[in-house]
Amino acid sequence: MRVLVTGAAGFIGSHVAEGLAGAGHEVVGIDDLSGGTRENIVGNVKFCKVDVRDAEATERVVKDHEPEVLCHLAANAREGASQFQPRDVCGRNLMGYASVLVPAIQAGVKKVVLYSSMAVYGDQEPPFDETMPREPVDVYAVNKVAMEEITEILADVHEFGYTIVRPHNVFGERQSLRDHYRNVVGIFMNRIMRGEPLFIYGDGEQKRAFSYIGDSLPALLRAAELRPELDGEIVNVGGKHPVSINELARMVAAEFEAEPELVYLPDRPREVKYAYCTWEKSEALLGYEERLGLEEGVRRMAEWARKLGPQPWTDERLELPSKKAPHIWLGNGSGGSDSRGEREQP
Repeated sequence: MRVLVTGAAGFIGSHVAEGLAGAGHEVVGIDDLSGGTRENIVGNVKFCKVDVRDAEATERVVKDHEPEVLCHLAANAREGASQFQPRDVCGRNLMGYASVLVPAIQAGVKKVVLYSSMAVYGDQEPPFDETMPREPVDVYAVNKVAMEEITEILADVHEFGYTIVRPHNVFGERQSLRDHYRNVVGIFMNRIMRGEPLFIYGDGEQKRAFSYIGDSLPALLRAAELRPELDGEIVNVGGKHPVSINELARMVAAEFEAEPELVYLPDRPREVKYAYCTWEKSEALLGYEERLGLEEGVRRMAEWARKLGPQPWTDERLELPSKKAPHIWLGNGSGGSDSRGEREQP
């Protein structure tokens, strides 16, 4: 089948594009390379450099390739920073999705796979179950809720199939080590390689359930299959065993045989302390298996990171700098980093 993968040069998107192409599908990947890299495009994937916020350019690619399946992963997934980057987050999430979805429907798409986020659950009691209401508490999550609901509405009106996947805390090779706002495993690894302290928000007892990409990917690929039992379903995909950020820091440091300084900072605004999901539905519908687990995943990612070496931090400015933002986000990017578990990494 013909598949269009947005965010195909990013972490999860590149693995999804490679996996679908490896299964024999005709895959076109689009990305603006704002977070991903060309090196992440591997396998038999046709790549088009396109910013999904550019509706005309996006429409041309969609019309040229007429995908049967749309896998949408393009995003600014900086959940914690979304309160300080609302224009970029809304543009790259909600509006970018509309730019892709409309021409895909016009081209007769059979199925849409929206890779959403467990951020839509907000600050409810974990583990988050797919039957729980959507209760977003940050700008990023509001975007994801709107994207999910738009998918459901347009699928009903225009009669195409869809599956909504909510990946969370996926980590592994190809994940950016340079983004100082998100991807806690990568941030810890880069800071250790750079000889810098690890910044931890609050008391470090926030809990997340991390999933190595080698464990999550098969389920993420199965979500794109044209199977009737997947139509209209929402499925959490992520780890089964919650750990604290303190535990994660110790695990990563041990893998590098390092003893980094731990610096504890004030809580970030609107941070959800305990966020992890149920996994039974992902097992039943998508065959999710935790074959490798967190420790082996950290070992494999660390081996990859050491080969890559220490990376410079991205140098960006917040749209809305504020005294409520972590002070390490307000510099030039050289020391900024976020050390709590984000809930999605496309």
